[in-house]
Amino acid sequence: MIQKTILCMSLSIALSGGIMAQKNGMQTDTEKTPHVVCYTRGGIAPKLGNALHLGYSEDGQHYVALNNDACVMALRRVDNEPELSPVQKVQGVMKTLTAPYLFRMKEGGFGVVALRTDQNGMPDDSTVGAFLFIRSRDLVDYEKERLCRLPVDEMLEAISCEYDETKKKYCVRWTVKEKAFQCYTTDFLHFSPAEAISKLDKMQVRIVSDWRNFHNARFGNSLALTKEEGWYLKNKLGRIVNVGVLPLDISVPVSSSVVSDIRKKRATLLYSDGSRAEKRVIWNEKDLERLASATPGNYTVRGEIFQYPFNYPIAMSNCADPNILYYQNKYYMVATYDVEWNHISIRSSDTLDGLSDAAHRWKESVLIRGEGAHWAPELHVINSRLYILLAIIKANYGVQAYMMQLKENGDPMKPEDWSAPIRVVKPDGNPIYDDEKADGLSLDMTYFEDNGKSYLCWSDRKKFYVNGKEVDAGPVLCIATTNPKEPWKLTSAPSLITSEAYSWSFCIRSLQLAEGPFVLESGDDKVYMVYSGGGVTGGNYEVGMLTARKGSDLLDPSSWSNSTRPWMNNGSPVSQVGPGHNSFVRDEYGDLYNVYHSGHRPRHTGVCPVHFRFDGSPVIDMAPYEEVDPNLKQVEMHVHLISSPK
Repeated sequence: MIQKTILCMSLSIALSGGIMAQKNGMQTDTEKTPHVVCYTRGGIAPKLGNALHLGYSEDGQHYVALNNDACVMALRRVDNEPELSPVQKVQGVMKTLTAPYLFRMKEGGFGVVALRTDQNGMPDDSTVGAFLFIRSRDLVDYEKERLCRLPVDEMLEAISCEYDETKKKYCVRWTVKEKAFQCYTTDFLHFSPAEAISKLDKMQVRIVSDWRNFHNARFGNSLALTKEEGWYLKNKLGRIVNVGVLPLDISVPVSSSVVSDIRKKRATLLYSDGSRAEKRVIWNEKDLERLASATPGNYTVRGEIFQYPFNYPIAMSNCADPNILYYQNKYYMVATYDVEWNHISIRSSDTLDGLSDAAHRWKESVLIRGEGAHWAPELHVINSRLYILLAIIKANYGVQAYMMQLKENGDPMKPEDWSAPIRVVKPDGNPIYDDEKADGLSLDMTYFEDNGKSYLCWSDRKKFYVNGKEVDAGPVLCIATTNPKEPWKLTSAPSLITSEAYSWSFCIRSLQLAEGPFVLESGDDKVYMVYSGGGVTGGNYEVGMLTARKGSDLLDPSSWSNSTRPWMNNGSPVSQVGPGHNSFVRDEYGDLYNVYHSGHRPRHTGVCPVHFRFDGSPVIDMAPYEEVDPNLKQVEMHVHLISSPK
């Protein structure tokens, strides 16, 4: 069977209330060292389940799934293999994997071998006698997979690999029709002749039952890690939770501003990965009143760490593709109205949580209405002017990108203060796609700046023709520079930045899907751009991440690195279905939040905090109880009032 897995070490794994190691049939405690286990999943779409998943253990016995039980590495689309048809080379072909096996590379880092399967998770006829080989320096980031062909002409059933110190070569073992073989290689390009072996000794993984969040897991092998390797892996791919609060102390002189000074004092929260975050505190008003007339001395002020009271999973109903902007002391929200698509509404409130359905402290007005769909609006301040970027379907040429400009000193809530939609055009003055030819779509446009340059990025769907027949290659992301004085005019040719698509981001029709780009502001040296794929609605919808160095040539596709894994997936945050098409908002206090939609149609908007890990990378699916441990929410601050200097 192609889904058999093997373990080239003298132990097997059993799962029953936890993963337990066994030797010689007797259960024993493993060393208290970190371990990683690899697996794939059944019971979900093969494009999501037939990919590399990892679980982590501090002691080699009790494991927790990483990346919220979603894959950590999915296969890239294939568009360059000889047997592909011209149409397949345009569209790309989705492949999946099964039977993963982890091992160490002699030069450091890790290797993964696995068997390649087709888009349905079935044996891939193009891989007779072949297996996948993938390198990773840390099991977080992965190099491009390689298809290695062994000196056999039959379909492999299982695969393993270990480095043989005595031979200074890698030993590759496999089974065909339940018979075992092995050969050696130094470079995974050239292999010694195959030799039969009696059996794959103690290489079978035995699954007793699933445990915790390893849903329908098909386990491969486990591998011991160093303390440093384990720490990095769990803190890059595991859940990050609040574990402490630094002591709160402040020394202030007695003055009329003492209360306002104390109100501004934030708590420093500590997290499980060693990161920190400054959080607002709502201080007890009675304690503050006492300090207003207090004499020099030591006092205690009680407080509660602030969290917005958004209702999970729904904050704003029927709002898809949401975007919120804090502008001129108010919060404005625009979204695709998921009941009637022919108009764009804008909602305003004095507070961020006031936009929610539960608070209902908001006003709303319709800015534009038409016959066709109006999709994915975004609010951006460009060159000190407020714009709405949106997509509109007009006549018969499909959905295209437009902008609306707010007049000088205009009121964002008044339709008459907005310009008519302005078509986004290329440097030659022509639209991105011509009306009459109807040769493509442009939508989900966003704006951002980096290193003094202004950029537009959008979801682009160009039509291709093979032998006169139209071929749909699926949506990709394109980027171009723009002039902030006239941001609807591109100043460079569009450049494709998502040519590498992964199985998790393919939609139901086996076409890659990349939509809803938006840049997250960070404090490190990287540009983080989220995008969504996998399917427009439902549990297949997930969020990926493109990263580039700040100041690099962002028009060069090689400057961008695409994520082999989803960063938000079905079940995160707070067990929500298919979260995606997200944007980010900073509130009036400078705190950053992720704004996204989830669910089937109609879709609904949710909001969750953004946290930054120990290395500055963002966590965009943090749950409220992870942001602030409920047991740590109540705090006290020691206030030392000192005499005012004369």
